[in-house]
Amino acid sequence: MTEKRTKPRFGPLVLKARLDVGGETWEGYLTNVSAEGAFLAIDTPPSIGTEISIRTPLPWNLGELRARARVAWRRDPNSPDTRNLTGVGLAFTHCEEGSEGMLDAYLQRFAELAAQLDESTAAHDGH
Repeated sequence: MTEKRTKPRFGPLVLKARLDVGGETWEGYLTNVSAEGAFLAIDTPPSIGTEISIRTPLPWNLGELRARARVAWRRDPNSPDTRNLTGVGLAFTHCEEGSEGMLDAYLQRFAELAAQLDESTAAHDGH
């Protein structure tokens, strides 16, 4: 698979998500997120090209992310690569009003925490 991301992804994390897929309600878990998309761990992955709606609460009381996305790629349950979760790569196509700002705030907070961990690790390794 060729890497096409232009924004950093943050993980590991697990956000329980409620999905609307063709009028049906599904549940899955976002295991990493960027401003452009996410990985959705789900037992029965939808087909490539499927349009879905996502709703998931963001940590730190930031609110509920509401977005639409398209399935960009899929990892099937029968995949020989058992090290990875079954699921799909999502490309966000639209964030509802306010959701984009919440997502940006979440990603900024996660980046700050990652930087603090890096600093702490570097300081610990230096002693």
